[in-house]
Amino acid sequence: EKVIKDGSETRRAKYNMVCSIIGSFLILIGIILLLVKGLSVEYIDAQGVLHENFFLVPIGFLCVFSGLISFITVGITTIISKFKNRNS
Repeated sequence: EKVIKDGSETRRAKYNMVCSIIGSFLILIGIILLLVKGLSVEYIDAQGVLHENFFLVPIGFLCVFSGLISFITVGITTIISKFKNRNS
């Protein structure tokens, strides 16, 4: 019984680690996209058309938001599993 419990805890720890790594990469990609948007050149050409990389803003915020959701999910599941282990 203890071996099964230790195996499930190990599996849960690996899942949490992978989700945390994915979340951190998403946040990093989002920050990089927002920095690229801030550093990119925006100009108006001779015909009066504005050229800018506006698509980077929603994609950057989506990546940051997804990374935060991943971290929050991992945190909540960790807290819930610790409470279940204390009560058992």
